[in-house]
Amino acid sequence: MNRIFFSLILALTGAFAIWNNMSPSSVTPAPIPSTPYLETATFITPSKPIEQFSLIDSTEKPFSESSLLGHWTLMFFGYATCPDTCPKTLAVISEAWKQLPKTITEDSLRFLFISLNPKTDTPQTLKGFLNRFDSSFVGLTGEPSVIQKLGKSCGIYSWEDPKTQSAHVKIIDHSATLLLLNPQGEIQAFFSPPHEPKAIAEDLKAILKR
Repeated sequence: MNRIFFSLILALTGAFAIWNNMSPSSVTPAPIPSTPYLETATFITPSKPIEQFSLIDSTEKPFSESSLLGHWTLMFFGYATCPDTCPKTLAVISEAWKQLPKTITEDSLRFLFISLNPKTDTPQTLKGFLNRFDSSFVGLTGEPSVIQKLGKSCGIYSWEDPKTQSAHVKIIDHSATLLLLNPQGEIQAFFSPPHEPKAIAEDLKAILKR
């Protein structure tokens, strides 16, 4: 019994000595997680480059991949005459924007709407459509082939069903995914539907402050 007790004392004494003599520099800190806790977004590591492009924005100015540099961009593909998905998504983003600090929405983050129907979505049309939700939202239009390549590089699908088309209404089936591009112009995260304003706002804040 005495031997067991003595052995225990020695073990505890030795452990204390090791801990007591351990300098702060010799302690390996716990790794800092590179992926923030997110409610709804999916964080991508490493970030994904996108196709180079040249389009026109809703103020009739040239817009390319270099225009994405230096700030975060929340991106969505849609079209101005979309009957449901686009207006619903934009309403959610508009509400999420209101829940973000102005230091984010005015300085660090922009919203970009890329038209999947560039034949009819002129810069003026996009500007009028987006202004219904937020005057800071920017639309892009241009050559259909350029937009198609850009969408493909972003993992966005779109499809026109001939059976749903008419002389006055054009229906485009498309992804409702939101893409978040980092200040290097690469996809850093994405938001899959259904979209909820508060969850999107919280995730945007978590990602931008990491």
